[in-house]
Amino acid sequence: MNINFGVMILLIVIIGSENIYGQKEDFIWLYGDEPYDTILPDRAADTTRGASNIDFNYDPPKIYYDPKRFLDFFSCNSNVCDNDGKILAYTNGMVINNQYDRPIEDTINYGDSWEYGKVEYNNIIIPAGMTGIQKALILPFVSKKQRYYVFYTSTDHSNIYFINYNLRYAIFDVSQDNKEGNLIGKDFVIIEKDSLSGSITAIKHGNGRDWWLIAPRHNGMEAFVFLIDPSGVHFHERYHTGFYDKLPYGGIGQVYGSPDGNWLAWYVGGEITGDGSRLMLSRFDRCNGTVSDSDIKVVNSSYGLGTGVSFSNRYLYMCNRQFVYQYDLRSTKPLQTQKQVASYNGYKYFFPFDTIQPLGYDVNFCYLGLAPDGRIYISSSSASTRMMSKIEYPDEEGEACTVLQHSILMPTGISRGIPNFPHYRLGPLDGSPCDTLGLDNHPIAKYRYEADSTDHLRLRFTDLSYFRPETWSWDFGDGSPRVSTQSPYHTFAQNGTYRVCLTVSNENSSNTSCRTITFGTSSSDDESVSRADVSLFPNPVQDYLFMTLGEYVPVHGQVMIYDVTGRPVITQRIYYGQNSVDMSTLPAGMYVWKVLDGEHEIKEGKVVKM
Repeated sequence: MNINFGVMILLIVIIGSENIYGQKEDFIWLYGDEPYDTILPDRAADTTRGASNIDFNYDPPKIYYDPKRFLDFFSCNSNVCDNDGKILAYTNGMVINNQYDRPIEDTINYGDSWEYGKVEYNNIIIPAGMTGIQKALILPFVSKKQRYYVFYTSTDHSNIYFINYNLRYAIFDVSQDNKEGNLIGKDFVIIEKDSLSGSITAIKHGNGRDWWLIAPRHNGMEAFVFLIDPSGVHFHERYHTGFYDKLPYGGIGQVYGSPDGNWLAWYVGGEITGDGSRLMLSRFDRCNGTVSDSDIKVVNSSYGLGTGVSFSNRYLYMCNRQFVYQYDLRSTKPLQTQKQVASYNGYKYFFPFDTIQPLGYDVNFCYLGLAPDGRIYISSSSASTRMMSKIEYPDEEGEACTVLQHSILMPTGISRGIPNFPHYRLGPLDGSPCDTLGLDNHPIAKYRYEADSTDHLRLRFTDLSYFRPETWSWDFGDGSPRVSTQSPYHTFAQNGTYRVCLTVSNENSSNTSCRTITFGTSSSDDESVSRADVSLFPNPVQDYLFMTLGEYVPVHGQVMIYDVTGRPVITQRIYYGQNSVDMSTLPAGMYVWKVLDGEHEIKEGKVVKM
C-alpha cells in the first residue's frame, strides 16, 4: 500500500460568510443505463438512453425523461445541484459533465477500468460508467464556493477478483454564473495499489464545515478515513474492526453513514455461501473521525453478492436481493434486533422492445438510498431494468415501514446503482469540542403528506425537517388546536382549501414552512383546480402510463382515457401521489386523457400509444 500524503492540494483561503449548509445539492437523482445488446437488434436500436430523473424539488417527486442526456451510469453515479435544486454537474466515474450534458472533463480515472467500462455504439465511444456501486462521489470544496471534488476508485481487471486498488480525485469549478464549468486538476492519487472495496462515502465533520471521507478495504475488516478541510485532503486513520478476516476476497456492497452522522455501516460480499458475507455496524465520531464499537453479522449471500445498506433516522436497513431487513439503532446491540420487513415476490420486468427474445429482469432488492423525501429507494440487482422499489415510511417499526415492491417505473433503463450522496442536511455538533467555527444549527421546516385511500380528508404528515429541530408545532389551518407530534395524522372536517404550517424550533431559532392543501372542488372554474399539478410519463407509452397528481387531494379522482372516436377505453381511480395506468392492451394510436374529480374535470391532454 502507498498513501501519498504530499499530493494534497493546499488551498489556504479565508472562509467567508457564505452559507455552508447544503440544502438541495441532492434534490435531483439521475439515472440511466439502457442495455447495449448486439444480439437483440431491436433493443440496440432503442435511443432512449441514460436520461431518467427523479426530481425532489416537487412533492410528490416528479419522474421524467431528459432527452438531452446521452450518458449512462453503470452502477456508478454521483451529481450535485445548486442551492435551488438545479443540476450543476454529474459523473459516472469516467467523465464529468455540466448541466448542459457537455464535458467539463471527458476523461478522468483513465486506465484499465476506463477501458473496461467504455461501450462502442454506432461507431461512437461512450464512457458508460465505472462498474461497481459508489465508486464516485462529488463533494463541495470546503474552502471555496462553487468548487467541487470528485473522488473515484478504479479496479484492476487483470485481477481475477476485480480488486479496486486506487483512490483518486479531481477538482472543478461550476456555478450558475459559470455553467460550462472548468477543470482545476484531475487524477490526484490518495491511495494506490491497495485492495479497496471500491465503495466510498462521506460524513460531515462535527464543526459543520469539513468532511470525513471513508473508503473500506475489500475484506470489510478495515476502513480508511480521510479529512477534507480548507487545506486539502489528508489521511487520518486506518481503522481495523478487530474481527478475524476469513474472506479471500469481497467488497461488493455499500457503505453509508446515518443521517445524524453517528453510525457507519458497510457490507462486504464474499463467497456465495451462507457465511461468505458480512454486515458491519460501527459508531462514528464526527469530531475526531474515529470508528469504534464495531459489530458484525454474518449474512446469507446465497441469493447473490449485490447487497445494500442505508439508514433512516431510527433504523438501519440491509437487503440481500431476496429480503429486506431492519435493525433498531436504539438498541444496545442493533444487529441482534433483525426484523425481516419484506420478501421478494418474484416480479420480473420485460423491456417492451424485447420482441425477438424477451427476457425478464428481476426487480428484487439490491442497493438502497435515503432520499430527500424521507423514503428509501431500492434498486434491483439486474444489469438493467426500468423499475425500482421503495420503503415508504422507513422510521416505522417492522412491516409498518411499508416496502412497496416494483412501485416505481422509470422512463429509461437503470442499472444496479443508487446515486451516491452524503447527508447534506447535517449541521455542526453544537456545544461539542469540535464546535469551533461559530456555526449553529438553525432548523429548517419541511414535510410531506399523503391522503388515506379510504378517507381523502385524513392526511398523514411526515416531518422532513433538518438542522436539529427539537420541537414541532403544526397548524392545520382549520381552527383545530396546534399539535406537537413530529409526524401526525390529521382529519379535516370538510372539503376546502387549508394553509397547513409546520414550525420547528431549537435553542437557536425557529422556522416555519406552509403549504396550501386543497380537498375537492365545487366547479371546474375553481381556483383550486388551477393549482392541481398533473404530470405523466412516458409519452409515447408502450405499456404502463405513470401519472402523478400533486397539490390537490381529490374526493373521487378518476383518470379516463378516450380513443379518437371519443369512446372511453379506460376508467380508473386516481389518488394524490403516483398512479399507474395499464395501457398495454390498447392498440397503437392517439388517445385523450382526462383527470376528473367526480363530475369536475381537473386536467386533460393527449398520449400516444406505441
